[in-house]
Amino acid sequence: MGKLLLALGIVSLTSCAATKESEDDSQKRDVLKQYEATFRPSDYDQPLKDFFPEIKNPTSKDTTAGSISLNPQALELTQGYRVQIFATTNHDEAEQMKATAETQFPEEWFYVVYDAPTYKLRAGNFLERYEADRFGKSLAEKGYRDAWVVPEKVFKNAPPRPPQAPDQQK
Repeated sequence: MGKLLLALGIVSLTSCAATKESEDDSQKRDVLKQYEATFRPSDYDQPLKDFFPEIKNPTSKDTTAGSISLNPQALELTQGYRVQIFATTNHDEAEQMKATAETQFPEEWFYVVYDAPTYKLRAGNFLERYEADRFGKSLAEKGYRDAWVVPEKVFKNAPPRPPQAPDQQK
């Protein structure tokens, strides 16, 4: 009889614990539903100024030094290729490598892409694979032996990179 009471006591305690756990799960689900109802992914889209820091206003007719006059077609994205040069988990390393690559290839666009937990340094806006391959070979000649072509959305009519001022070059 004592064993039966002990077993019933254990069963009742575990059922209470299960009920408590269900209430916690219910609260978590409510919080998650509230978050999902108010979440807007577009709030986290990367603005074009991050890709083209030299651009003050893409539709501006301003031609002063340090700004680029672009039409909206220049910022159109299409499927293309970039060459991945470097990958690291350290943002500072990626930015340093970007600065180095920009001095070696001043005519090419370079982008640091964050794909958790890795920062990837990619170059170019190539519409054709052979163009990306050709640039990859020139990178290999400069010492970037791990460069490889990756498919990615690229700017269809990206403007040429503006020349860097002497004080901006490293």
